[in-house]
Amino acid sequence: MDNVIIDIPERIDSDIEDFKIGAVDDEQNFTTARIKLCREPENGQPILFYSQELSRNFKRPNDPFSRRHIIKTFTPTNLEAVADTALEHKFQDTVLAHKDTVWDYSPLTDIHSQKMNLFLDEDTATFMSDIGVNIDGLGEDFQGMESIESTPFMDEVSLDATRLKNELHDLKGKMLIVKDQMADEFSEYIDPGTLTSAEFDTRLAREKVSAGLVQSYLMLKERIADLESQLGQVRNTVFSETKTRIKLPKLIEERSADGLFQI
Repeated sequence: MDNVIIDIPERIDSDIEDFKIGAVDDEQNFTTARIKLCREPENGQPILFYSQELSRNFKRPNDPFSRRHIIKTFTPTNLEAVADTALEHKFQDTVLAHKDTVWDYSPLTDIHSQKMNLFLDEDTATFMSDIGVNIDGLGEDFQGMESIESTPFMDEVSLDATRLKNELHDLKGKMLIVKDQMADEFSEYIDPGTLTSAEFDTRLAREKVSAGLVQSYLMLKERIADLESQLGQVRNTVFSETKTRIKLPKLIEERSADGLFQI
């Protein structure tokens, strides 16, 4: 259970800080996860908080995804789900986590983590054990999901992902321009950025817009959908390549890649 740290409540915050400082000193990207037991002041009902901090400042300079936080709560009705959900977040951070020699290995969130620890204070660990969560098993699963080495095949896949995402980014930029030009022809202008795709299409159906703009819009929309589909195929390729090399929690083993990720 090297990846799971259990300590007295008074020391757990400093344990987390020591871990983060150590990772920074070693110039390593890290994921810090914590499960903490709290109680409702009015009735004493237990609530578990799962929080996760990702830092990948050492992946490459000016990385737009250098930091990320996740916070999730578990009420008395779903406390038993905490282990599987925590591991699922961990899995999503890890299944695509190759070494940073790979420029762009992930078709989704580009998570990269070299050091990963889960922290629980003694009170939380005791409570989780009391409700049937196997802490030892949690530690074993968590430890089995470290970052995996990249391969020449993954390098090639990463280039495919980069190419697709760059093209997708350009097309979405062009789509914003076309949408704004269409909105200028609406009976009453509305910023397209404030509407979902479905809301914009509903509004467009009620308006008279130049045929050329409509054609450009439909062509861009079709091409964007095609690129997103291709990225989904890249995602599944990465998943198939990596899933045999990490130990997955039982809940995740029974689910498909489509159930774990959404583009």
